Amino acid sequence: MKNFIRRIRVLLFRVLFQNSSELVMPGKVLIVAPHPDDEVLGCSGLIQRLLNEGKQVDVAILSGGGKSHAGCCKIDESTLIESRRNLSRKAAEILGLSLEHLHFLDYPDGCIAFDCSETDLLKKLIKTLQPKVIFVPHKGEGWSDHLEAGRIVQKLVGEMADVLLYEYCVWFWYYNVWNIDRKKAFVLTMTEEELSRKNEAIDAYIKPKAPCGNPWSGVLPPVFVWANRWRKELYFRSEK
Repeated sequence: MKNFIRRIRVLLFRVLFQNSSELVMPGKVLIVAPHPDDEVLGCSGLIQRLLNEGKQVDVAILSGGGKSHAGCCKIDESTLIESRRNLSRKAAEILGLSLEHLHFLDYPDGCIAFDCSETDLLKKLIKTLQPKVIFVPHKGEGWSDHLEAGRIVQKLVGEMADVLLYEYCVWFWYYNVWNIDRKKAFVLTMTEEELSRKNEAIDAYIKPKAPCGNPWSGVLPPVFVWANRWRKELYFRSEK
């Protein structure tokens, strides 16, 4: 019953947001992903569109996703991290993102927080890249690492007047989030080719199996994966 209700909510939101303004971006974008796969689930269309327009895109993946098999098996966490990062590299290649623009940090999976030592490295990365726009997970994601990723970036760029913040949607589609400002919503409508490559990049994460038989990225709810395969990507302008 819960998954049925989730599907109805997703379909309702697709109707509500399908006519939102199309997202238009300036150059130099940084996408901040809490775990390996969030950048693909939420921003594959955006990555492709910007690259096709000749604009610079960088992706910072904060954690290695080493807890994806917690309670599942005894695969070593370092093995999980390296395997998931290899999936990230494969997905980036599918989307046309050069690996020099894919950045891995070492925040602890499940415990991303501002006071982690990795925040200094993220701050240096932002200073080096000087992005015009930074994308973070939506504040209604309902997943602690996703929420903290957004808060960390907000603190780091709060006084940077020339940096815009946008939120992208991943677990937003799965959790019961209703308090949404539709006036700040934007969509990116993918072409058939862009959607095809997004689905290929998603599959690059969720299809490869670990020795235990489950995907390296962990078992994701089918309704969650289905929701993120929509032809449109949903974004929200965020206040710093």
